Amino acid sequence: MWIREACRKDIPALKLIRQQHSDNPLPTSKAIPDICYQNYLTRYGKGWVACVDHKITGYVISSRKESSIWALFIDKKFQRQGQGSLLLTTAADWLYINGADKIYLATAINSAAEHFYQQQGWQRGDLLNNGQVTYSKIRHCFKNTG
Repeated sequence: MWIREACRKDIPALKLIRQQHSDNPLPTSKAIPDICYQNYLTRYGKGWVACVDHKITGYVISSRKESSIWALFIDKKFQRQGQGSLLLTTAADWLYINGADKIYLATAINSAAEHFYQQQGWQRGDLLNNGQVTYSKIRHCFKNTG
């Protein structure tokens, strides 16, 4: 597995992964248009994809505009193999380097994703009206005592 920066030509593969059945579903009536992916990849933030055998198996998209993780999804066949952790760390580090002190995301309540974020050290926040819950993570600064 390797990680590379996502680009516009990756959008069809990202959408296929996002549309897989999960406990964090996207209503079919609210399919995310390509322009949203394009804007988050090129204007508002940056994304990365995990690849195995030259196939995209997961992705993360961060938003510098909102200091948030806009999307993190892994192909069901490749879950629980460390891709999510590596992608999340990559995106969070990029946001911190670009000035974020606190990063936010939202996910479905009682989902596998919610458990994943808790394991990664994210702090549970507010319940939203749409059945999701917010999470946040603060950048840890280490004081140089030498």
